[in-house]
Amino acid sequence: MRLLTAGLITAALAGCSDSDSSSGSSSTATESFSGKVADGYLAGARVCLDLNDNQTCDDGEPSTVSSSGGAFTIEGATAEQLASAALVVEIIVGETVDEDNPGTAIDKTYTLTAPAGYAFVSPLTTMVHNEAKEKGLSAEQAKAAVQVRLGTEADLEEDYVAGKGDGGEDASEFERLHKVAQVTRAVMQENIETVNQVLANTDAEFEDVLSLIVGQVLEALDDINNAVDNAGSDFDADTLAGSDELAGAGVNPATVEEELEEREAEREASQISIADVLTGGDSLTFFESDSYEGSDGGEGSSASYFYGSVALAEGSTSAVEVSQFIYNPLDESWFSPGGDSDTYQDCILSAGQWRCVAEDSETITISGDSVIVSRGGLSNAQETITGTSVDLSGKRIRTYAGESDYENLFDPTVLFSTGATAFRLTFTRSSDLYVMWKDNVSSVGECWDGEASTSGPWSPTDVWCNNVFVRTGDGNAATDGEAATSLSDLISATAAADPAYAEDIKGTSIYTEEGDWLVEFVSGGVANYYRYSYDGMGSLEGPVSGSWSQSTVDGVTMLIFSIPEIIAARGDLDPDERTRFYTLEDSYVREGEVVPAGADSDDQWVFNETARDDILAAFDPDLSADLAVCTSGDTENGSFSDFDSAASACSAVAFTSADVSGRALHADFGVFEFNENGTGSYLGEVDDDDYVYLNFSWQIDSNGYLIIDTSATVDGATQFMRMNLAKIEANARQISVISLGLDAASETALDSATGDVMGEVFNLR
Repeated sequence: MRLLTAGLITAALAGCSDSDSSSGSSSTATESFSGKVADGYLAGARVCLDLNDNQTCDDGEPSTVSSSGGAFTIEGATAEQLASAALVVEIIVGETVDEDNPGTAIDKTYTLTAPAGYAFVSPLTTMVHNEAKEKGLSAEQAKAAVQVRLGTEADLEEDYVAGKGDGGEDASEFERLHKVAQVTRAVMQENIETVNQVLANTDAEFEDVLSLIVGQVLEALDDINNAVDNAGSDFDADTLAGSDELAGAGVNPATVEEELEEREAEREASQISIADVLTGGDSLTFFESDSYEGSDGGEGSSASYFYGSVALAEGSTSAVEVSQFIYNPLDESWFSPGGDSDTYQDCILSAGQWRCVAEDSETITISGDSVIVSRGGLSNAQETITGTSVDLSGKRIRTYAGESDYENLFDPTVLFSTGATAFRLTFTRSSDLYVMWKDNVSSVGECWDGEASTSGPWSPTDVWCNNVFVRTGDGNAATDGEAATSLSDLISATAAADPAYAEDIKGTSIYTEEGDWLVEFVSGGVANYYRYSYDGMGSLEGPVSGSWSQSTVDGVTMLIFSIPEIIAARGDLDPDERTRFYTLEDSYVREGEVVPAGADSDDQWVFNETARDDILAAFDPDLSADLAVCTSGDTENGSFSDFDSAASACSAVAFTSADVSGRALHADFGVFEFNENGTGSYLGEVDDDDYVYLNFSWQIDSNGYLIIDTSATVDGATQFMRMNLAKIEANARQISVISLGLDAASETALDSATGDVMGEVFNLR
């Protein structure tokens, strides 16, 4: 959490209008809208405008059924509906046909979506729509984010089925995207089946299920891309979807219910007055962490944990203070750190002047029903806090508490107590905020963490440590790197003609997580962006086109530009990092950012005092380290005797019913859920095949081993299966075991069957 700190539908997308120009009321005018839907082209699929944004085609929503070639036309929708409502495509099992497999009706359900105005709906546009909904992005921002993950510059609104066959320069890329879409569809189908099996008769909103499933696919896009590229001529979407290569694309059946519970809670959260929370004597607490990766990315990795509580200052009815605490692992206590020694400042434009204030110079006050955060006492640098609340009573602490580093610090069975509440906060600004940074160090040599040169090109000029360095564009690298002293230093009269190297471009650089981009500001308002590669040759990639303008804001002249969405997505830039400006201040051109007016919703939960105390009581850093795997007895085609020997070699201890009764064991291949009466259910793979759902019986034998028995029909014959588990050690989160999986044609034959003996660690739920 921070320190408390669409449009018109183009003629190409719209069909013919049904409106009557002589009508006296434009509110009743309707239009038609045409497009196509594809994995391959889908014929016989239900297509609708999702007026209530629940990702389902409901009665009364403008809808139709697609025809050959995936074509559809929706009639009777208003221009407003077409401009604002997403498209939803529902597969009708047994009727819808994917023309990649003509003549065969689809037998597994799935749903596709697209942002408002899209005339092509596919698995790829479904990811775009999900990214926009989940992260509050515009359709263009979301499209750019998905393009980056797909590693493509092809327009995801384009018909890739037609595009791969039109002989155009992007034909091969459209063919690749078609394959990615096919695999994505197959993964979505498998994930929907998994979720349905996990939930059984449990109610869950489909919009939550679809968002969860598509979000998981987005996380696995790198794997999907690689799988498609590696498949070559052996490509088969359904085979790839079920392969080990794409295991990460599947939803985790052990956590599905938790994730859906949190989504439902967030969706159904009720509006609440944050001022009332604080004036009522309660507080707001946020939990955060910092991760430190070891030298090899694994061993030596660590995390530090801290939290902050926001409450009324003692004796005040309006002033709010923030108390911060850091966890000390040496004495297992939380302590309040001393004052921050950072010198960094934010320089904020206010009343025609740059007011430089410490980064953490914030005051929080209550005024009536409003909670206001003010930066440096500046009236134009204020944010108003609003929020929603969720009753956490009886919900799992690990589902809600803190960031990802906290996930493994709680017993998964521990619940919040009565009265525990979580909040989601929204911060609203009434005007754009123009901010420059100033390191404010004691000497130039301390700039850039002490790594800056103190003379020559590319060197900071003063303790601001904020200069804009100029490339002259004369082809001579030796003339580059001087600090700009006027905005005209950055502007080129004409665009560079086929530049090969950085020194061929007049402009400056911006920096992102992906790397450096050179920006050429051409007279007239065009900005050309070139990706600069440090490959020994200084080669360029691009250009990506954008725009710039010179404006006067509150009496200050600025060169203002917005970084193109594809670059922002590739560089993982937040929304308030995308609009930049340059301006002359203190003799040199400085760089800053425009924080736009409007509302920012924080995606982290904050907690009332009851929930905070529950979290602190359950906090257990000892759970963060995974249990060790004992492999000393691992063997292939081992017998029960080999299993018994391995258990002895690893100093196995006896299972008790309390270890598993009413709990679930989560292995890489599936999830075992244990009932108290010696029965249970398994959801997972059998013989590396698709997920199956099986009932089983369990017992603890005289050796203290856990024995799980089940059977399944495989290729028309009954297959009997047994899992033998020996317990090595356990904590509240995990259990280390020796396992022996057996299968045979009869139950009695299991006693003499062989299988792989191996050490494993299962997660407990």
